Amino acid sequence: MAFIDRPQQVWWRRAIFQIHLWAGMLLCLYTSVIGLTGSILVFENEIEHTAYSGLWRASHSPQASSYGKINFSEAISTVTAAYPGYKLSVAYMPDKEGDNYEVFLSQNNHFRYVFVDATTGRLAGAINPDTSWIVWITKLHFRLLAGKTGFFINGVGAASLLLLCITGAILWWSGIKTWTRGLKIDLRRRWKRINYDTHCAVGFWTLLMLSMWAFTGIYFVWPRPIESVVNAFSSIASAKPPAFIVPPRHNAPRAGLNEMLKIAQQASPNAQFAGVFFPFSDQDALTLLMARGSARDFTQMDYVYFDPSSGRQLAIWHRGVNATWGARFIFWLSPLHFGMNWGLAIKIVWATMGLSLPLLSISGVLMYWNRFLGKVCR
Repeated sequence: MAFIDRPQQVWWRRAIFQIHLWAGMLLCLYTSVIGLTGSILVFENEIEHTAYSGLWRASHSPQASSYGKINFSEAISTVTAAYPGYKLSVAYMPDKEGDNYEVFLSQNNHFRYVFVDATTGRLAGAINPDTSWIVWITKLHFRLLAGKTGFFINGVGAASLLLLCITGAILWWSGIKTWTRGLKIDLRRRWKRINYDTHCAVGFWTLLMLSMWAFTGIYFVWPRPIESVVNAFSSIASAKPPAFIVPPRHNAPRAGLNEMLKIAQQASPNAQFAGVFFPFSDQDALTLLMARGSARDFTQMDYVYFDPSSGRQLAIWHRGVNATWGARFIFWLSPLHFGMNWGLAIKIVWATMGLSLPLLSISGVLMYWNRFLGKVCR
């Protein structure tokens, strides 16, 4: 087979080269931005804790005799009293001993991220997402600062990145006798050859990771087609929230949170209370989060759904407990994309891999200059 021995002489490889070349040129800025912002967001929690260090940690030791640790309901009451007119969105228990309560509020598309001191019960402060640079980077990465349109463009970009991975893998193959050259960078060569080796070697060693990011990026924008295909072979039911109907509220008062918490603890006896998702509209349930692992590990979380008016349990979702390979496949797409659930070492790997995107873009542009533009400009 000619492609195995002398791929450069195969006509369809030359066609694939043109596809890879022009797709790469069109996407070089996009992939650079996505790679750089993604690498930053891997450390989102660490960055926020450093930038707002005084908000996360309680002002006094929880063991201090003059300070009694307040409970969850007291923290919620403190926030609602301080922000009248705002709707509760999400509230979290302290992540670990000595941390503060975290509450998200909204009012007419204005949001606040409020902290309540876990030992004094006072407001520790708040973050305004409108002025937070890490929130700006988040919007840039997920929606390209363009709302729904940017989200759709991100899906197209992810599909294009997957095309680059496939065509790049084909072009990487240089022949049975020389293929090992594409695994390393020979620093003894001239800079043009070093640049070429860099593009080939980095592309090879990051191929699986970049393909995974591209595929999961497509899934985030268009989940239903992918889920339908997987579900045709293996049920994905346990990877998705259960279906239920919230009875009409008719402006009824909200049931007591403490009573719902007792029910949730009975439904999930081996888990600890981690937080609440408050209903966004009258058709939404109130969701109690029961952590089977650490308080912020959402891959090991029980979601207990309640009717906000009556306090009746509607359903429970044991997230991360997947009985079929289809459910496990769908479930792990999100954790694999973000790489935030397995400690600092994995975060460093994910961030480093993310930086390969701007490196591939720059080296690709230089290759194009060396091969084409440089000759034109002479």
